[in-house]
Amino acid sequence: MSSPAMLSRLRAGLRAAWQIARGVVGETAYERYLEHHRIHHPDEQPLGEREFWRRHIDRGDRDPGARCC
Repeated sequence: MSSPAMLSRLRAGLRAAWQIARGVVGETAYERYLEHHRIHHPDEQPLGEREFWRRHIDRGDRDPGARCC
């Protein structure tokens, strides 16, 4: 395998791993919200990112679920 091809595969693998890590820590929550909103509520304006995170954190504080802390 040539060096450019190997480097390309390595970059693709790192990008995939990065997306998995973002999902695990919840960083993709707003992106998932926007996708859901686009599909299920196309005629409504979605929350802005700041308001989404404010509500998301408040919800987590009210109902911590399986959170450790």
